[in-house]
Amino acid sequence: MVTSRSLLALSVLSAAALLHSLPLYLLIIGSTIPVLVESRSNDADKSKKRSSIHLEEDLFNRALAHAGMIESQQGPSNGDDGITERLRGGDVEALYEVAKSMNDSGDKISSVLIWHALADDGSQGDDYETYDAGLEYDYEGHVPSALALGFSYYDVDKARSLHYFLMATSKKGMPHQAAMFNAGRLYLELEDPSGALAYLRECATLDRAHPAYARPQLSITCKKAYNTLSNELVEHSDMGLEEAIECFPYAHMDNFPLPNSREHQVFDGAMERLEKYMGVVRSNSGGEIMSNSARTKATKHLTAAIEALMNFKSSNRNELSKLQVYLMGYMLERITNLRNKLEGENKHGNYDEL
Repeated sequence: MVTSRSLLALSVLSAAALLHSLPLYLLIIGSTIPVLVESRSNDADKSKKRSSIHLEEDLFNRALAHAGMIESQQGPSNGDDGITERLRGGDVEALYEVAKSMNDSGDKISSVLIWHALADDGSQGDDYETYDAGLEYDYEGHVPSALALGFSYYDVDKARSLHYFLMATSKKGMPHQAAMFNAGRLYLELEDPSGALAYLRECATLDRAHPAYARPQLSITCKKAYNTLSNELVEHSDMGLEEAIECFPYAHMDNFPLPNSREHQVFDGAMERLEKYMGVVRSNSGGEIMSNSARTKATKHLTAAIEALMNFKSSNRNELSKLQVYLMGYMLERITNLRNKLEGENKHGNYDEL
């Protein structure tokens, strides 16, 4: 687990104050990762509309009353339907705008309840975590509301905040760059460096696959954040072998090794050997002394993993990023130590997992 406090440092300023002064990004100072960012694009127009939104009658009446207050402050609508009329007609964007105004006016509870009605699509949060692997979940909720809930929960429940930022990244064919950045930063605060690397990289490189949804300045900010995190992991991290393995696929800005490539297959082959080693260890987890045949099998799997990783490293020396070089060396050291312990010292039934 990453324990370097510099990685987890939070600004002493409130998120709201920073968002007001720097709505898209905060400059990186030292090794502090930028705070949450809002999108200034018209995401509401791009959000897939749901067939129905269910609100309690009392909540809808509160929204109508607030819409009336907005109209009284803004004056005549110049011939267009006013926000109250739009609200009565079931306009999702009008409901979102009213909720945002309610939130700004101090009615946090009502606004969050409305955003939940707009954003929640009945899916489990884990579905949204496949975006970085290129497996977009076709999120059917309202993206701006999901983003608003991410900000709303940030100070009180970071795991739930992350859940909604992941939702906002997951509308198929319509990636949300600000939500990616926020998800990456929250993964970091929750001490999950692989998730942080994955989403910061997606944010930084969004202009390659989806240029219409990428903002140049935010792409630059995400790239700086990604590079800062990569350097911190090399210089100050204290992670386990499993975390190093999880980080490796996201430790290169250009996604090396590419999925389904020969290099990727070699790396996956080494990981399969480690899984087989774990299978042998788990079958002897009751404290019994490992039999000679099981010990031989476990040692064989570790040796094959070491050989595959050494071959991968030597064949791709010029392609690996600085972080990947560090992670590869760390993995080889830890796996070699496991094999040496298995061969020599540990003959009393206690065998190490990854």
